[in-house]
Amino acid sequence: MVVLGLMALPVQVSAQTAETDAIETIIVTATKREESIQDVPIAVSAIAGEDLAARGVQDIYGLMEVAPSVVVYNSNSTTNGGTLRIRGVGTTGNNPGLEAAVGTFIDGIYRSRAGLAFNDLTDLDRVEILRGPQGTLFGKNTVAGAVNIITRKPEFENSLSVSAGLGNLESREYGLVANAVLSDDVLAGRLSIAHRQRDGYYENIDTDAAYDNRDRSSVRAQLLWTPSLDVDVRVIVDKTDKDESCCPAAFWITGPTSPVVAALGGDITPFEVDGPQNVGVNSEPFEVVDDTGQSVDVTWRTPGGATFRSISALRNFEVSRDQDVDFTNADIAAPTDTDESFRNLSQEFQLYGDNDRFTWLVGAYFYTEELESDEIIGFAADGATYLATIIGAPQVAPLLDGDPAGRGIPGQGYDAVYFSDTTGWSLFSHDVWKVGESAEIVLGLRYSSEEKDAGAIINGAPFGESVSDPFCNFVPIGSLCDNASYNNVADESKLTGTLKAAWSLDDDMRLYASYARGYKAGGFNLDQEAVGNRDAAGNLVDQSHFGPETSDSLEFGLKGQFLDRRLTINSAAFHTTFTDFQLNTFTGLGFTVGNVKEAVARGVEIESSFAPSGDLYLTAGVTYADTRYGDDLAAANAHLAGKRLTQSPLWQSSVSAFFERDLPGAGWRFLANANWFYIGEVNTGSDLDPEKFREGFGLFNAQVGVRSVDGRYEIVAWGRNLADRRLNTLVFDSVFQAGSWHTWTNPPRTVGLKVRASF
Repeated sequence: MVVLGLMALPVQVSAQTAETDAIETIIVTATKREESIQDVPIAVSAIAGEDLAARGVQDIYGLMEVAPSVVVYNSNSTTNGGTLRIRGVGTTGNNPGLEAAVGTFIDGIYRSRAGLAFNDLTDLDRVEILRGPQGTLFGKNTVAGAVNIITRKPEFENSLSVSAGLGNLESREYGLVANAVLSDDVLAGRLSIAHRQRDGYYENIDTDAAYDNRDRSSVRAQLLWTPSLDVDVRVIVDKTDKDESCCPAAFWITGPTSPVVAALGGDITPFEVDGPQNVGVNSEPFEVVDDTGQSVDVTWRTPGGATFRSISALRNFEVSRDQDVDFTNADIAAPTDTDESFRNLSQEFQLYGDNDRFTWLVGAYFYTEELESDEIIGFAADGATYLATIIGAPQVAPLLDGDPAGRGIPGQGYDAVYFSDTTGWSLFSHDVWKVGESAEIVLGLRYSSEEKDAGAIINGAPFGESVSDPFCNFVPIGSLCDNASYNNVADESKLTGTLKAAWSLDDDMRLYASYARGYKAGGFNLDQEAVGNRDAAGNLVDQSHFGPETSDSLEFGLKGQFLDRRLTINSAAFHTTFTDFQLNTFTGLGFTVGNVKEAVARGVEIESSFAPSGDLYLTAGVTYADTRYGDDLAAANAHLAGKRLTQSPLWQSSVSAFFERDLPGAGWRFLANANWFYIGEVNTGSDLDPEKFREGFGLFNAQVGVRSVDGRYEIVAWGRNLADRRLNTLVFDSVFQAGSWHTWTNPPRTVGLKVRASF
């Protein structure tokens, strides 16, 4: 396989010098100080904001198109159901009790769940993707990697940029970025506004309605105050609003209960790859999000030569959503009624400096989170008939009518309130010793402590007790019956760190070796399945708590530039062992969470870039990641032994080409780019049922347009998924329909036109 290109450099041809066409190396802050990406002994990809815009990447989902170690998926919601994976490892969404294995940081501030960061990428400076355990450079420890998003800060130059676009699916987008000097060299402000909307592509089989639309707006206001040459104060206030219809699903495999669904008027036609994306619903799904944040980032260069930095942040995230959870147009299950809120407060301190031989950093991090979630699931109008029919007991149907428990759930079922309060702190250090002119040793340590107080109130029952509806005496459905309320506390601490060695073979070649240990705290299963069922003695079984997860990673990397720096090739080989891997599994209505003894990720990554001429720039990359569960697992997880993790492709790759050239005598430049990325076959279910297999696929995106020579005006036509590939991106157990499976699918082909003007 020929490998050219990398996602680590700006794509504009202007990033090459006129004399040599050499690629200008991008500067990253992955180590909390500005360094060439070629010098940092970390497997890191850095994608400039202009690069993402040129590729048409608008949100975090698009990162897997440009960074072949990243996979991003969505399931039952764009917030709680988001999953971000690096090298095949991530934390499956759908359960608010789990934090992500891959941490997401925006302007240095941790987002506690992957879905909480799945907003549009607006007015960015760059995105840095760090692979492997991270903990001695970021406030929050992570076991599999980190995505570090840096937005553009205010500048001391007045500017204004406006953009607008139209496309199929009635898509429309608007954007504005305004930068103003409020006081010369002392105070500057920046305002970024974006709005994007489009119709959905899941079509209701009974009506003309379509779902999975986009309707989101975001605003970010900033002030940069520099009262002296030694002090910078950056204040950010941001707000994102979404009002969308998320995530209905189509049948994938119909099972023994499907004829009953059909008899009740449900359409049971399965989705076929590249076929129509039809769904059945009895109520309109919706997801309304209010996401706000405030932060203050202070940097002070002390008289002694050290630099002190403080990052204070407060974030509030609220989502309300509803969904027809049986995913059919038979009225079996009533729509869910779910509200979630996250309130995060964080404070990070850093002190760092350097001299001729040492570069050092010490830091402290404090973090709190208040999480609340409530949910109601009950039987709908046809639920009684459906359940009585599939169990062959008509006498059960009357037991599902009414509201005998007085909980406000006609049709019965369950209601739940979940809560979790987290308090954590950590101390960390990251130090570099320069051994001579060509070598350095890096030592990082981190001590973390965290306490969680979490629980659930199921059906209004007191803690330690369960309340079930009358039908449970005859039909003990595990997810709806015998589920107990609980309130538990867990307190844990961990020492982790990293040791690296790096050698400069010459001015253009650098070799490194590293060991790192990551850590993710344990927690509580915020689901009705947490405490339920009974043992042989009749006692309720408590499976609410899951233990911490650790990762131990060995990595060897080589970074080099060749052909007068017109060719860059960066590579890494890795072997990471995850101990007590946290696994979230959907059972058909609820979720179980537990620790799997071991999972191992091993593989090789190659990323590179090539500028053969002044107007052509090529990028590509490939990742081979064999990520499997260990062979020696407990009996409960024996079916997973030796198998690849869910949503973990063996191969990923991405290839891009960018071309720019002046149009003779026109005062305009022609520009074009094309991107193809491939993700290998995977099993999409946490339980690895063979029915949840998804074949490998490649998607093709392209843009073509013109830009004025002075860069002030631009017109671009774009297309995504141009071959119109439609796949079963995630297959799951059908709700209340044992032996059937449903699937979510990817967006169809979209095309559009975008214009931009800058002043």
